[in-house]
Amino acid sequence: MVLAGLLSFVGLGMTVKNSTPDKPVWKNLKVMPKNTDEEQMEVIMHRYSVQLGVTCSFCHPDTRPGVFPRRVDFVTDEKPEKRIARDMMRMTDRINKKYFDYTNDYSHESLAKEVVTCGTCHRGITKPSNMKLFNRD
Repeated sequence: MVLAGLLSFVGLGMTVKNSTPDKPVWKNLKVMPKNTDEEQMEVIMHRYSVQLGVTCSFCHPDTRPGVFPRRVDFVTDEKPEKRIARDMMRMTDRINKKYFDYTNDYSHESLAKEVVTCGTCHRGITKPSNMKLFNRD
């Protein structure tokens, strides 16, 4: 009886341990790889924040009223800025591939080698200036 109880306890413990994911399961990723780890996601999002001069809430709304504690809702596509950001990510990926034969896999190494980034045009502001970037004499 005691042995059966111990085996049940150990089996239950293994089940609970195996059901807990080691890595976060991202919901609603459409451009970045689904296997992006938490540290890398933080690096990527921080990079976008700096390059556009914004905070998380620029693309991600707060949770709905009544949700406590109130925090940023990273899953929803409620704000159009998130859709635009995805379009811009795809655009820079296409430019890098077409003109520089470079494919961004969103890893640390890949981001370090990226040629065209959000910051190329945005330069720390949300809407790039219409000013000519190059002087064509």
